[in-house]
Amino acid sequence: MCGFVYNQVATKESGRMHQDVILRAVCHEELPRVLAVENASFSDPWPIEVFEAELRHSWSRCVVIEEVATHEILGHAVYWVVADEIHLLNIAVHPDVRGRKLGRRLLGHVLQEARSYRARFITVEVRASNEAARHLYDKAGFTQVGLRPRYYASDGEDAVIMLYDLGSDTGNVAALKP
Repeated sequence: MCGFVYNQVATKESGRMHQDVILRAVCHEELPRVLAVENASFSDPWPIEVFEAELRHSWSRCVVIEEVATHEILGHAVYWVVADEIHLLNIAVHPDVRGRKLGRRLLGHVLQEARSYRARFITVEVRASNEAARHLYDKAGFTQVGLRPRYYASDGEDAVIMLYDLGSDTGNVAALKP
């Protein structure tokens, strides 16, 4: 384990609570393990060079959720902290461990960070066909505010723009313009 630990996360299995995973910052030397989750999670995964670039940017945050006992990386999130906005770029949970609410834990971390940075909103683009991700964001309180036609270069799929309002005057995207 090499990154700053944000917190231990309690997960519920068989009716009991366990402190079995932690959220922490990603280190460069473990990018191949992060990439394994990315490749297993997406049909059009980010290449390692994108993760390397994100680790270099001062405004970018890269976190993993890791099994305490085995140090296995189960998922990751990448987001930007820019002025009064958090822009969520990527959340992935390995398919073998889905159903443990780890994606919800990663998203909860991003929401907590947004509050600590006093962000007014969080934005994310998500594939129109990614029902699981859209459901996760809907349940967390995000709303659909737009569409980016043919956003994904690999197949021309549209991206749905979603927003979580943390304190704009009206909750209306148009009201967020300076």
